[in-house]
Amino acid sequence: MGRPMVKRAWMPDASAEPLLDFLLRGSFASFMTRVVGVALSYVSAVLLSRLLGVSGYGVYSIALGWALVLVLPSRAGLDYAALRFGSVYLEEGSTARLRGFFRFSACVVFGVSAVAGAFLFLVTKLGLTSMRPSMAPGVGLFIFPIAALGLVGALLRTARKIAAGQFYDQIMRPAGLIAGLAAAALAGINLSPANAMVLTAAGAFIALLFAVVHVARATGALRGAADYSPWRSWLALSFPLLLTSAAQELLNQLDIIILGYLQTPQAAGLYSAAWRLASLIVFGLSALSISSGPLVAAAHARKDIAELARVARITARFGFVASAMLAVPLLVFGRSLLELFGPEFGAGYPALAILVAGGMINAFTGVLAYFLTLTGRQAQALWIFIGALAISCLLNLLLIPGFSIVGAAVASTGATLFWNVVMWVVVRRSLGIDSSALALAPRSR
Repeated sequence: MGRPMVKRAWMPDASAEPLLDFLLRGSFASFMTRVVGVALSYVSAVLLSRLLGVSGYGVYSIALGWALVLVLPSRAGLDYAALRFGSVYLEEGSTARLRGFFRFSACVVFGVSAVAGAFLFLVTKLGLTSMRPSMAPGVGLFIFPIAALGLVGALLRTARKIAAGQFYDQIMRPAGLIAGLAAAALAGINLSPANAMVLTAAGAFIALLFAVVHVARATGALRGAADYSPWRSWLALSFPLLLTSAAQELLNQLDIIILGYLQTPQAAGLYSAAWRLASLIVFGLSALSISSGPLVAAAHARKDIAELARVARITARFGFVASAMLAVPLLVFGRSLLELFGPEFGAGYPALAILVAGGMINAFTGVLAYFLTLTGRQAQALWIFIGALAISCLLNLLLIPGFSIVGAAVASTGATLFWNVVMWVVVRRSLGIDSSALALAPRSR
């Protein structure tokens, strides 16, 4: 039997709710938040593509890809650690340790972000990246607020503030960018990729300010005494999670980065639009994962394998059905949807179709990475992602010169297939559960 949850004044009592009910409620809140957020994100992307053109949007996308690669190591793995430690501290009522974790993590994220921004600026000036030097200042400003938003969002999720955990990053940040683009247009500013990157960073800073105020009110993380004594445990978990999350994000951005080296900015722009649309495939699964992450961490702490299996089954099956419902219209109307970015973007449809297939693979296997990183198996997840990175890099280098964005899409889907299959096997053998939509019965480890 698991240990009963300790209710605190600032902690919502969800212990009496059936697991399915809580997951669906939280996922519905997450889904609606993400629907609005995706709509705003696409409005901002369409505005940028039309204002900058295919080539300018490609330059912006390459810079954004480099920024997002550095955002994950800048979080130092502490956003994933927040899901694990935050969930446990909330159940135990260890508010002092929760405050210590938040303050410690904020300082680490700020320091690593500053180093990452300075490093990127230097290597870009030396001509060692595919990014234009004029983009480096905006990218450097962008890294810290995005990294910090991930940490704050994770803490809000552990406090069962599911919608709020995404609101600031998913809704307020793109809304701030849209407002910035509108203000620039009204002021008669000639938008360049560099200016667009600075506006993107400004929107992120505004969202972070409001998010910090919310997490302080929800958890009391900024007021009262803090206990920093478990800092070694925080770092011991966060370091492998840092490498894992960096490898995972590099998998997402590697295709665009290599396209920037081997092809033209126009090709990077076409692929970026196709990738952005294909990312909708795991929309439902992502919404479910927002609620399931803290549940996985808490169930593992109680050694409740049956609950882990239920979380896996609900998440994977609902997520796969949602992905299938999104895949059909993307395949049927994908070319028209791409042309919303501009008439030239319809040429990205073949890449979109291949990326949709990769998304369906990802949706079928469920939230595999959570079942490794939140149950103490982060080292195994890291090695699997490193293997996927090697496969992706090799396939990109082999296929992009001859097949351009179609080759990049094949490389991405091949790497996705690899890490999902290997992680499914590892989770099945180590935890005894089936995290996929098949939801095979748990077995003894």
